[in-house]
Amino acid sequence: MAKNFKKTLGFVALLQCFIAFGQHDKILSKVGQILPYKVLKTSDENVTLEQLLVDVSAFKSPSTITEKTKPSSIYWIQIDLTKELNTISTDSTWYLRFRQYGYTSIFYSENNSVKEKKIGRFENQPERNSILYSQGIPFNESYIFNDKYIYLKIRRVAFFDNVSNWRFYYYNKLKIDLIQNFYSHRDLNRLIPIYLFTGICLVMFLLTIMYYFYSKRTEFLFYALYILFLFLYLTPDIFRLYDTFFGGMNLFSYAFFQISQVIINLCYILYIIYYLNTKVEYPKLHVALKIIATMLVGIIILDALCFATKSFSMHIYLLDIERLIMSLFGLGGMIYLLIKAKSKLAYFIVIGSFLYMIGALGMLFLQERIYMITGASLEILIFAAGLTYKLQQENKERLQFQEEAFLNKTKALRAQINPHFIFNSLSSIQHLVIKNDKVSTLKYLSKFSRLTRNILESSIETNALLSDEIKMLQDYLELESLRFDNAFTYTISCDDTIDANAIEIPFMILQPFVENAIIHGLLPKHQGPKNIDITFRAQDNLLICEVDDSGVGRTASNNKQHIHKRDKKSRGLEVTKQRLDALKTDINTLDIIDKKDKNGASLGTTIIVKIPLK
Repeated sequence: MAKNFKKTLGFVALLQCFIAFGQHDKILSKVGQILPYKVLKTSDENVTLEQLLVDVSAFKSPSTITEKTKPSSIYWIQIDLTKELNTISTDSTWYLRFRQYGYTSIFYSENNSVKEKKIGRFENQPERNSILYSQGIPFNESYIFNDKYIYLKIRRVAFFDNVSNWRFYYYNKLKIDLIQNFYSHRDLNRLIPIYLFTGICLVMFLLTIMYYFYSKRTEFLFYALYILFLFLYLTPDIFRLYDTFFGGMNLFSYAFFQISQVIINLCYILYIIYYLNTKVEYPKLHVALKIIATMLVGIIILDALCFATKSFSMHIYLLDIERLIMSLFGLGGMIYLLIKAKSKLAYFIVIGSFLYMIGALGMLFLQERIYMITGASLEILIFAAGLTYKLQQENKERLQFQEEAFLNKTKALRAQINPHFIFNSLSSIQHLVIKNDKVSTLKYLSKFSRLTRNILESSIETNALLSDEIKMLQDYLELESLRFDNAFTYTISCDDTIDANAIEIPFMILQPFVENAIIHGLLPKHQGPKNIDITFRAQDNLLICEVDDSGVGRTASNNKQHIHKRDKKSRGLEVTKQRLDALKTDINTLDIIDKKDKNGASLGTTIIVKIPLK
């Protein structure tokens, strides 16, 4: 029974939590009671509350102070609790909540004397459960002077402000606990975009920094730093980064996060320089970017000195100047790129920068962080798309360069074959002339001229139709047969499944192998048939080209000397092997088979060339 009772209590507690969560928006709209206040402005730091309590008429309505706050001015705030005394008397502890100011003190009485408690931005803040809301400043009757006033001493150092915009609220402990431990729908609507932004920053930072270490490309480094400092600047309170990095909010941590917004713009400028390669593509813009980058570095240094010397007014002026410079430059830069854009890369910068600028202005004038978070998120994604597009274009250009280099190399190698072939043919004609064989010489010259004309006409293209290649091989074999008094026979066959008029192969790719078979295989043979058979067939999306001879074989050819044996290596064969290697396929494009009988005697050589069918 005790166990069931505990389960019941747990269920009731859980139900209360859901009810509290559901009513949280409604409760929050009622608990924040705005307190009236008056202000006394002074620049004398020696003024004490005891002096002011003598004559409280010195406090004036906030509307009487028309000029904006200055970091050098001290504002004494007199919060009037007259209308709330009955409510306050119902509880022993209440909480005063207001925006954080640079230097803030609250006063209380103890042992008939006035004590000062520092509660400003640069003081250690009490622990809180809520990500969005501070606990507030607890106060009781000892903080109330003249039975109705709470006094604060404030120096506004973050930026220039209107005192009339300040608001002060009070809550009881129950309502503070509700705020600290539960989130309303409105709170979740505020947090969801921040967590989405955090996820975007985390993913893009990791991907970008890893790619930088892989590629060593500078634009990825500055883009990664840009994302990092955007995250640090926009979410330090949500993720309590002050405590993580600096052990709490103090002047140094505040200075770091304030200077971060200048570093964001510096990384942005440097990213554009390397992303657009402005030094080459946009020389005038490059000069302007270098000037802006130098100015931002100067502002960072000066701003650090301002914090070191607590010159808060100068800090505010520096940031205002920086915002003005970046706004004017951003607008001018976007217009310039729209007019002078040399590629689509510029449009990624323009669109991303425009969205970020809109978000930054929304945060500046409407004091809502969600605008800048939205703009920054969209900009990060667009810049990432721009980097991806740049890599894609560069990879595409690299492939085009490789293809052009391959074609040029193939043409260069083929250009070496043609002179080689022509030289051999002229040598054959010279041989016939020496033999005084006029008939054979004339026939040879006729066929040689036709073959040479076909070669020259086809030399413009890298590849040739298989049908044209067969015709040239036919002419070449006729010339060689005529040259050597029909000392060998030959055949050329093409599989019926192959359309020779539709398939292209590298120009004259087989001629060096055919020549090598004739000179080094067939001619040194003294007995038996001298045949050379050339066949073409398709297999597994490959064109299989075979040059089969019944010559003496490679071993005998290397060992024996004959009239056609040359001391130097066959240049045409060497170049052809390089051409085959240049095809860059995953298969072995060249196989050389030494044919032997059962006794190990040579039966000739078979050359197999495999060419991918496109």
